[in-house]
Amino acid sequence: MSDLGADPQALLAYVLETAKQAGATAADGLFITGRSASVRVRLGETEKVSQARDKGVGVRVFVGNRSATTSTSDLSEAAITALIQRTVAAARVTAEDPFSGLPDAALFDEPLTDLALDLYDDDLVGFDAERAIALARETEAISLAQDPRLKNSEGAEMSWGHSALHFANSLGVYRTRRSSSVSLWTTPVAEDGDEKQRDYWWTSARHLEDLGSDAAEAVGREAARRTLRRLGAKKPATCQVPVIFEAPIASSLLGSLAGAISGSALYKDASYLCDKLGETLAPSFVNVVDNPHIPRGPGSRTFDAEGLATRPTRIIEGGVLASYLLDTYTGKKLGLASTRGARRGLASTPSPGASNFWMDNGALSFEELIGGVKQGLLVTETSGFGVNTVTGDYSQGVVGMWIEDGALAYPVHEATIASTLPRMWASIDALANDRDPRRGTSAPSLRIAQMTVAGT
Repeated sequence: MSDLGADPQALLAYVLETAKQAGATAADGLFITGRSASVRVRLGETEKVSQARDKGVGVRVFVGNRSATTSTSDLSEAAITALIQRTVAAARVTAEDPFSGLPDAALFDEPLTDLALDLYDDDLVGFDAERAIALARETEAISLAQDPRLKNSEGAEMSWGHSALHFANSLGVYRTRRSSSVSLWTTPVAEDGDEKQRDYWWTSARHLEDLGSDAAEAVGREAARRTLRRLGAKKPATCQVPVIFEAPIASSLLGSLAGAISGSALYKDASYLCDKLGETLAPSFVNVVDNPHIPRGPGSRTFDAEGLATRPTRIIEGGVLASYLLDTYTGKKLGLASTRGARRGLASTPSPGASNFWMDNGALSFEELIGGVKQGLLVTETSGFGVNTVTGDYSQGVVGMWIEDGALAYPVHEATIASTLPRMWASIDALANDRDPRRGTSAPSLRIAQMTVAGT
């Protein structure tokens, strides 16, 4: 056969058999196909229409405790055969690693979840650029129509796509899944005298219908509201006050936690959370779960990049660090089991990852969270590279709103907040109930009892 891409399972079987004949003692492979597209408009004019079709195979081979990984988009029999032979030859000359290898065969006996995760939408296969352009234009137009001070725009964009992933290994395991996604966003610009401010809003979903019939209205209005509230910003006085992280920023803080508990950082002794399993990190009302089994969830999947059946993992339970994020390799390095969340590109080896990495909601509304602050800061945007998950140091430039007597008083810019990650997690004193289910890593708005705010 000249092209092996017509039958994914047969293709991967050929890859694995060829690797065995070339001298590999074990191997696994991925075959991915997909289509992605996006459009961008600005001030009503179409600026970009792009479409791409992806197809490729990635193979990881082992020769004893030595390994190598390669990939190709050339699916001809001759090209794949030559690629695998080179990959096996490369594995023979790499350094031995006693932790290298496939997961134990017995781990594949656990069946995949029988939940209907519903991650694929046929409607997105037939979705076209003309409809996307119309929706992007409508979203931008609605945002600009909210106020005469909204005089410009960085544009609106809509992206959509679908893919199929096939996995197989030399232990006889074969897995496959399909997924899709669609997103819409816009970024208006407000002008008031010499001052210019911008902000954005967005929505995304696995299924087109989940964007909602009012997606353009909802995104456009929220983008306008967030932009307008930044006009008239000023520096706050340097002080120590309660700080509220709005849900998107709280989600970024949660993402820093995911990086700090990744096995890749831990076995290198490059995380402030090394050897902290079982220790209290936060108040007892803080809980974090990595759950890959949420129907239509942004990070949901039935199996990980090593083919293992996924399962929910409690990360923080009652404020206590209950688990790290591990794949097979990092788990072996640390003497622990994989948490079955491995991620992998075609040309890369598996590494630990999260799925739907969510913090539980609190009991307060967002308004009640703000209402409990006499004087403090609501952070709506951060900037800079001051989040150090090795040392735990934290320092970020911020934009937000100053809080006086439990109400938003005026916009703030050119400020910096500083503390340490351990102190911040320990000082969370309240959570709102506004976690965003569209985010793979998502936390509700949270309040930290005290941080240093540097301004004037």
